[in-house]
Amino acid sequence: MSLSIPKLTELQEYYNRQDLLEKVVEQIQKDFNWFSLEIKFSNKPELSAYQELYQEILPLIDEMLNDDYIKLMGMLYRIDIDEEFLNRKLKETPNADTDEVITDLIIKRELQKVIIKQLYSSNN
Repeated sequence: MSLSIPKLTELQEYYNRQDLLEKVVEQIQKDFNWFSLEIKFSNKPELSAYQELYQEILPLIDEMLNDDYIKLMGMLYRIDIDEEFLNRKLKETPNADTDEVITDLIIKRELQKVIIKQLYSSNN
């Protein structure tokens, strides 16, 4: 039996799944905490989970881009976003700011990791 792991471009249907959302928030908080960065999430009703996470992560990414690129690259490595993939995504979206592309990739990759863990744990 083969498992179908969704690509980053195929995650839209998972954005509003509360069962996954909590795990994504935990994963993001864990990875950012490893670099002494705090991500707060209150599940604000006026924002989607994606929007709230995006607003929390974006300023941190912007700050690291400007002041601590090594830390940013370490975090991306920990989250499993390699530099080659990042550079390809930046070229695909030339009108977007680098911090916006990175923030979007982080949220999507963390969601993808949670989905993969769930797929494998439910098949054991």
